[in-house]
Amino acid sequence: MEFNTLVKTCLLPILQKYGFEVIEEFKNIVCFQSSVMKVNLVFNYYDKSHLVELGRQGETLYPLNDNAIKELGGSSAPPIEQVNSKVFIQNLSLFFETKEGVEILTGNKSLFKSIIIQESEKYTLELIQKQVLEAASKAWEANDYLSFVESIDKIGISKIPQSYQLKYKIAKQKL
Repeated sequence: MEFNTLVKTCLLPILQKYGFEVIEEFKNIVCFQSSVMKVNLVFNYYDKSHLVELGRQGETLYPLNDNAIKELGGSSAPPIEQVNSKVFIQNLSLFFETKEGVEILTGNKSLFKSIIIQESEKYTLELIQKQVLEAASKAWEANDYLSFVESIDKIGISKIPQSYQLKYKIAKQKL
């Protein structure tokens, strides 16, 4: 079954209970809106992935992913990532019928938002740490001990791998 048809057949009845209606529709994209919330569903044909975004009217929409669903609904929550469209829609339907899903659909998204923001901050921090460690490695290879120490100081000695801690100690001695 085509993605949009699947969405409207399985999800629209659930969403209509909470005042949602289809406001926009394109191939593999269906956007819903209530008086309070927006829900966008997207199927990316090229990498066979799905995206669901939720948020209050006029505010930032946040992506709903497996981690958020597990945080909200427990470890037994059904996955929505890396599944086919039918399973994606079925599992999303199951989530929207849980207490946590209903709370989000009716506008209480504070817990959901904090989970997504925390996940985003963690990802960003890991990315920055990786970049700083790469810069530190290059400085180490170039015997630029001052730059190496400065790079490690940006992260904090306690947050780096053991091998970098040893190099840090050596670099400090050579300065």
